[in-house]
Amino acid sequence: MGFVNRPAHIPQWFLLITALATGAVVMALEIVGSRLLAPVFGNSLFVWGALIGVILAAMSSGYAFGGWVSDRYPGAQVLAGLLLFSGGWTFLIAWLGQPVLFKVAGVIEDPRWGPCVAAALLLGPPAFGLSGVLPALLRLAVSDLEYFGRHTGRMIALSTMGSLAGTWGTAFFFLSWIGSQALVAWLGAIQVGLGLWWLIGRASVRPLVIGVLFLCIGGLGAGAWFPIQMLKAPVYQEDSPYQQVRIRDDDLFRYLVLDRTFHAVMWKADPVALFLPYSQLMVASLALAPEPKRGLILGHGGGSLAKWLAHRWPELELDVVEFDPTVVRMAEEYFFYQPPPQHHVHVRDARVFLNSTGQRYDLIWVDAFARHMIPFHLTTVEFFAELRAHLAPNGILAVNLASSGEGGDLLRANAVAQTMRQSFPHIESFAVKGPWKSSQPRSENLIFFAGAPLEQHTLSTIVANVNRLVEQQRLPFEAIALLTAHRTQPWEAGIVLTDNYAPYDLLIGSSVPEVQLNADKPLK
Repeated sequence: MGFVNRPAHIPQWFLLITALATGAVVMALEIVGSRLLAPVFGNSLFVWGALIGVILAAMSSGYAFGGWVSDRYPGAQVLAGLLLFSGGWTFLIAWLGQPVLFKVAGVIEDPRWGPCVAAALLLGPPAFGLSGVLPALLRLAVSDLEYFGRHTGRMIALSTMGSLAGTWGTAFFFLSWIGSQALVAWLGAIQVGLGLWWLIGRASVRPLVIGVLFLCIGGLGAGAWFPIQMLKAPVYQEDSPYQQVRIRDDDLFRYLVLDRTFHAVMWKADPVALFLPYSQLMVASLALAPEPKRGLILGHGGGSLAKWLAHRWPELELDVVEFDPTVVRMAEEYFFYQPPPQHHVHVRDARVFLNSTGQRYDLIWVDAFARHMIPFHLTTVEFFAELRAHLAPNGILAVNLASSGEGGDLLRANAVAQTMRQSFPHIESFAVKGPWKSSQPRSENLIFFAGAPLEQHTLSTIVANVNRLVEQQRLPFEAIALLTAHRTQPWEAGIVLTDNYAPYDLLIGSSVPEVQLNADKPLK
């Protein structure tokens, strides 16, 4: 029977700890990588596809390289080199990650290849190095070929258990406890610590080499604890289970920023006022619902709409649905939304909530976003059918589609309008411009109204109802002017989105010409 020589001074437990730790770190890097990419590239299917693909490619090549190099050089030195390389690169991720991501995003605008290149630059090298560790460990661990299968299986099983611990620990605990930047720095420290352990204790290396390595790795580690930030320092920042949450201030306003997208703006001089034009128009839907008793908001954000309704429509029973508990807490702590007894805040996904309740509503507002787009499962035939089933016979649905202007997202708008019509034959849309300048001169928020009351009203009667509520101080006066953003040109037929087929991220088209308001045209 053949034998593989293993240094007698290397205990088995030493090998097992290394396998467990490296398995945990590589999966932790994959999970935290999604949080690093999200503020720049979003959290779409493309980002996850790019991330997983890059990690798998790096791991496969790392396994091959680790096996090749461990056959040619002493195993302990190989392990030390791989761990120090991956740990040093992980320090670079924590230190220079944001500048690299912003640079890649500026050069590559494609939503698929931009995340691929960014993930390859940041996460490919450490995944490569960590994957090379396992073959080197197996080389040292297997001393007797008679038990080759047993030793190999045990080592791979332990590495996989580490991967499981790294996945669950990162996703369920560590990201929420210490944040993505600090976690990356700690992952680098673990790898460097293991590498130095193998280098100093298990191999004969000249003191000069060790000193140089300490200086180099120490410098990278110091940079990791003080990362270069491309985004303005926030008032408060937290990594929730779903996204990066930041609170920003200037002299006049407070902002809620999720990843890199503004989700709420509060005017400090009047925290209750609705500042954004699209929200001022969305509440105009109250003029279409006769004596509303109960409403539903899907997408809480900073609680602007719920807070305004609590002051202006205190008799309205309201359900508010938000899937991120951190966002709910930010609305209360930083945007002064304190739910009154008639408001019920549910921390759930919108679809999950709709499936779990039999309640019907006089008004439903959909204002949910992931980055700059509605999550795809809130754009499908099945979703709008659920909304229809939960809408009272004379109820009104108001949907904020997201920013859509000249040269962008119009196929998305066509697809959503076509999909909405499967459950709501009568819909009307408004193209509302934001309060700030944009790189797109015609950047808009598309607001859709749907429901049976649209069959009986012309725009003139809606304007009259809005005027009446404005005089009663139950609607913002800006809503009157915003009704002039009504689009009279029908939307072109588009793809019908379903839970099974919803290529929402790929629908990018050309602009649709703006049209003038026709006040006497029925809203049909």
